[in-house]
Amino acid sequence: MLLFRIKEPMSYPALKRLFDIVWASIGLLLLLPVGLLIGLLIKLTGGGPVFYGQTRVGQFGKPFRIWKFRSMLVHADHMGPPLTKGADARITWTGRFLRKTKLDELPQLWNVLLGEMSFVGPRPEVPRYVDRYTPAQREILRFKPGITDMATMLFRDEEALLRGTEDVESFYLQYCLPKKIELNLQYARRAGVLQDIWIIVQTLCPYWLGVMIIYAIALSVSFLISYELRSDFRATRPDLEEFRQYLPWIVLPQLMLLFWRGQLRGLISYFSVPEMRRTVTALAIAFVVQLGLCNFSQGRLAPTRSLLVIDFFLSFFALCGVRISFRFLREHSSKSANQGAPWRVAIIGTGEVATNLALDFVGGKTASRRVVAFFDDNPRAWHKRPHDIPVVGMPECLLNAEWQLNLDEVIVALPEERPERLQEIREMLTRLPVKITFATGWPVLRPLAGNAAASAAPGGAIADRKRALGF
Repeated sequence: MLLFRIKEPMSYPALKRLFDIVWASIGLLLLLPVGLLIGLLIKLTGGGPVFYGQTRVGQFGKPFRIWKFRSMLVHADHMGPPLTKGADARITWTGRFLRKTKLDELPQLWNVLLGEMSFVGPRPEVPRYVDRYTPAQREILRFKPGITDMATMLFRDEEALLRGTEDVESFYLQYCLPKKIELNLQYARRAGVLQDIWIIVQTLCPYWLGVMIIYAIALSVSFLISYELRSDFRATRPDLEEFRQYLPWIVLPQLMLLFWRGQLRGLISYFSVPEMRRTVTALAIAFVVQLGLCNFSQGRLAPTRSLLVIDFFLSFFALCGVRISFRFLREHSSKSANQGAPWRVAIIGTGEVATNLALDFVGGKTASRRVVAFFDDNPRAWHKRPHDIPVVGMPECLLNAEWQLNLDEVIVALPEERPERLQEIREMLTRLPVKITFATGWPVLRPLAGNAAASAAPGGAIADRKRALGF
């Protein structure tokens, strides 16, 4: 009689460690030429050491040395705080490129291989910041630190976030760090291999790149269907070969013009008439360019005019269908937030972002939020009614107790180019007993850290999480 012993499946920590060892080893081998090139560039442009090591606090409070390619001047840690903002003079021009592309983080694959870090986990902090953790925040030290996590994605452009602050360290400790720890603890409660892979994919693939891939697929399918329609859905092999030949010359101009019209940066799930106008404008200009290619190349770079006309209409309906589908998913995911009275919202700003948000809330079938007023610094906008919503006055009017009693949330949607004014409004709003959310400069609505009502919002944590993922 043979006895077969069924092995128990590997636990998540064991799978996570195996994943780290395998992919860190592969990454170090494949990226060795890139690392040598970066090291040579650092030496040629400024001299000094190639690598920079800094003491960080790891799992269970154990200190370790994290490694990066040097992106700052030699001894820069003695010239200021360990944090940097956008215009920090200590960053070399080579370092700006490395930081922008995140290539300075490549040596941390060695930390992963040694077991000091993981691919996914809370970013390790310096000891001076960990010493300020509250007992609840020290819970994060139970987990192995990582190269990326949910907070890393949402704070992807942290240097720009800190650009307008005078005391960078105080701002980071008061607003940024608590939010990062909160996001990391949320991740830790439902961590899994698939979720880790999804976080890695989102880290490597910026939001705009994901939108571009979705658009490219939709436009390619539209072009293929154009051939099928022309042949009554009996496309021959020569038709398909012609499709492959013309595809780059059709899709690339469309994507470039959609990028020019700002359709790759905004939330794909927010779609209304203004976005529809920008989409049709981009596709119309692309159509004119394609007609020019058709005439100039005599059919070598573009198909017949009739097929271009078919593709123009199909591309427009395809992109609108994609955007509306994502909008439906977003609204459907927040149905549970619509029981009871709508969430009363005021928006600071009357620009494009502000009015598009208001239009989306007004047109949404779920009506989870209801915009009751705009506030703006421009006196010429006062007493106007964009989308039939009154512009009451300056943002300081929100300090009036009457407005505080009649609002559940304030959304700040001012231009990113006004960091000083944004900082003033941020400090003013921390005192309000309502939820404060920022829509400026981010692909998601993000709550103001430290605000008393920051955790109460329509749709709850699940809805916020899905918005953060772009749905």
